[in-house]
Amino acid sequence: MADYIHIEVGQGLKSITDNWYKCVQHLGTGGNAVTYLVLCTSGQNKGVFFALKIFRKLSQPARRERFLKEVKFLFSCNHPALMRVADSGIFTTANGAFPFVVAEYLPQRLYEVIRGDEATIAQKLSYVLQLLSALAYLASLNPKVVHRDIKPQNVFVKGRSCVLGDLGLMKLLDGSVEPDREIFKESVGPGMPFFYRTPDLIAYAKGEADITPKSDVFQLGLVVAELFTGRNPAKRPQNHLDPLELEPIAAIPGGLAGQIETLINRMLTIDPNARPDASAFMDPWQGVFQAAADRAHALEGKVI
Repeated sequence: MADYIHIEVGQGLKSITDNWYKCVQHLGTGGNAVTYLVLCTSGQNKGVFFALKIFRKLSQPARRERFLKEVKFLFSCNHPALMRVADSGIFTTANGAFPFVVAEYLPQRLYEVIRGDEATIAQKLSYVLQLLSALAYLASLNPKVVHRDIKPQNVFVKGRSCVLGDLGLMKLLDGSVEPDREIFKESVGPGMPFFYRTPDLIAYAKGEADITPKSDVFQLGLVVAELFTGRNPAKRPQNHLDPLELEPIAAIPGGLAGQIETLINRMLTIDPNARPDASAFMDPWQGVFQAAADRAHALEGKVI
């Protein structure tokens, strides 16, 4: 029962900063953690709602270490398009000591935006720019960071902004030896998202090549294609290590379709050596956004 954790509605949790958070409702359960909506009831953030993510897989110390590494990294981040955390702590029960992190509460995901299909071209382009900025920031750090789990479910929409979250699979390119390839052997395949694999991740899992931040560019390319067309161009594999196959990008509406499709296809360059990095994509995508903004101004008097 060490992997089981349940927090009752109304129950309070005390953080390492001596702030209290009251459980309001259960938000979801993932492979490693359970997330709750909580209300801060003390300190400078009293009255603010947060998402409290509590790690539950105590039987797997390696996963616990990855969770703690993610929390430590998020505290060190300073970028508006990356998930922000406010607090952390340990919740102790008869089953063990469960670490938790308190993050900003962002109820809407890019997944819902794609399924709703109501965002304008300018709004979608603004999301692309913000996510590229987040990737460029991760690649500029020392050591560089590879997210490895970019998918619509891990991108959160915040008004007209978006935030990249869930860095549980991130890899710091610090040259240290980690049991990464053991991750890929686990039955649930947490080393890469099943529908958002990259050629880089597959080669890395097979021990054929090292991973670089350009893998994130490819992964974001799949997400961007889905954002504009409603379809992920990656063909469904039988298992995680199958060769990656792409279908042609589905039709993109609007007068900027050709420019958008060209940039997506550049992001989806199979050879990472020929694929530009995130920072190199910023200006081309910004140019397309500016064209969309000019059209939106002319037609509606506003952009987003």
